[in-house]
Amino acid sequence: MYLKLKGAKLNEVNYAYTGTHDLASDLETIVFVHGTSMDHTVWAHQSRYFAYHGYNVLAVDLPAHKFSQGELLPSIERMAEWLNKMIGKMIGKMIRQMIDQTAGTAFHIVGHSMGALIALEAAANFNHPDAGLNSLSLIGFSYPMSVTPQLMDAAQHNPSEAYSMMTQWSHRSAIGGEPIPGFWSAGMQLSMMENSKPGAVHTDLIACDNYNNGEAAFANIHCPILFLSGALDKMAPAKLAKAQADKNECAEIVLIPECGHSIMSESPDGVLDELTRFIGGRRK
Repeated sequence: MYLKLKGAKLNEVNYAYTGTHDLASDLETIVFVHGTSMDHTVWAHQSRYFAYHGYNVLAVDLPAHKFSQGELLPSIERMAEWLNKMIGKMIGKMIRQMIDQTAGTAFHIVGHSMGALIALEAAANFNHPDAGLNSLSLIGFSYPMSVTPQLMDAAQHNPSEAYSMMTQWSHRSAIGGEPIPGFWSAGMQLSMMENSKPGAVHTDLIACDNYNNGEAAFANIHCPILFLSGALDKMAPAKLAKAQADKNECAEIVLIPECGHSIMSESPDGVLDELTRFIGGRRK
């Protein structure tokens, strides 16, 4: 599914996977947001399941990632603003389908890594009169999301080295242990990053490193929050997610054992089970 958002460039095309389903005004909607130099395909297992089990799905490609056009956005705040515009566009399409124009619709936002920061900021600024935010799921989350100088330098001057570093640090093991025969998660991540737009990894990492609005954002969110982390995550240590979860009475944290940062591929069913439980429990 392609959605067009009017912005600096008129009729700029932005892409979102919807599970090949049309938007249905009577269904709740789950928005999935990918991380640094990634795209909507990191949610293949989870987004497809929800699309075929009674939800609208919007697994986005951020601007200048995969199929979405436009320029790379330099900050988490700008990406979150773009995401809320995307959600607003979707709400408008759904409202036009409604027989009862006073009916509202419910949303759930799910983000991974950089996408978790975007989801956090978007949730804090979720201000759509015809929709409510029922839940927020932050996967592979840490705040602050500091980037080492070594990785930042590689991202700017030798992106292929940065891709290798991030792929290695994102997995509990470079080989073996895959949940699906013939599936190599590390190889898929490396290939995805190598095919990202020039400058994407450096721009995305700068956005993560510079984001400092997390505490204010959490203070402005009033829906239930799920923190979901790999117990062996080196990129976004689970202790940082736990520290945030402990501050919020509406939050819970779940650690998936034997998983690193690339949790959706290392434990696709584990992530799906937790999202199904958490989101399903907030269904109106």
